[in-house]
Amino acid sequence: MSDRKMAPDVWALGGRLQAKVRRFFDVPLGPDAKPLEIREAMLDEVERHVTRAAGDRRTLPFAQVVARVLATADTRADVEMAFRDFDARVRARLAEIGRAAPPGLHVDVTVVKKAPAGWETGRLFAMDYRPPPEPFPAGSRPVLHLTILCGEASQPIYTVENPTVLVGRGAEPVDRAGHVRRNHVVFAETGDEIAETVGRAHARFTWDAAAGEYRVYDEGSSNGTQVIRGGASLPVASRDPRGVRVRTGDEVQFGRARVRLKVRTLGPG
Repeated sequence: MSDRKMAPDVWALGGRLQAKVRRFFDVPLGPDAKPLEIREAMLDEVERHVTRAAGDRRTLPFAQVVARVLATADTRADVEMAFRDFDARVRARLAEIGRAAPPGLHVDVTVVKKAPAGWETGRLFAMDYRPPPEPFPAGSRPVLHLTILCGEASQPIYTVENPTVLVGRGAEPVDRAGHVRRNHVVFAETGDEIAETVGRAHARFTWDAAAGEYRVYDEGSSNGTQVIRGGASLPVASRDPRGVRVRTGDEVQFGRARVRLKVRTLGPG
């Protein structure tokens, strides 16, 4: 029988046997662990969080996996290379043991140059698992509150009741084709060196009604966008169609400007 004709259950059994072998030979990471060894240990940890669900199924019961990896100046490039496709490797590991990734799963990796407060000596990585958000009532309307923390803007607090919230420098910048963009969150055009790091069409927040969440997208900015959560920075890749999920309490940095978020919904009507 060819590999292509093997039943899915046989593949799943093979994956489970491989997982048992990995756990049998599992040893703690030493301080000189290589990036690929760290990555494998992190994949093993994700696998250990697979739990039994309804119908005697097993699944990863989370919507987001946020990983932080420690790297020195000498190893940073190698670590970033090892983890550039970590999202795909998590999905491949789940498939290897016969488990599909949960719908909407997002995997984010941040490389840190020094151990965050609270990490014990010798710790090389940390994993944070977030459950799916509670669904909002049908027909509810999203509201995004943004408090300006750093950078001059046209007002200190914005409250936007809109499924799309545009962030940029200037109220109505015009692109090279003559199209006008009407920003909801308006940073100063000139006179503030922090605000000047915000692009005229820097980023946007978009409401995902199915997931009941806002996501932030970088629209090709020169100075980048990142989400700061729990002391970790989650980069928002330029023009990445997946974006990054945001929630109440997050801070988002556009260039050097920064805002704090609060997400809520209004009832139908």
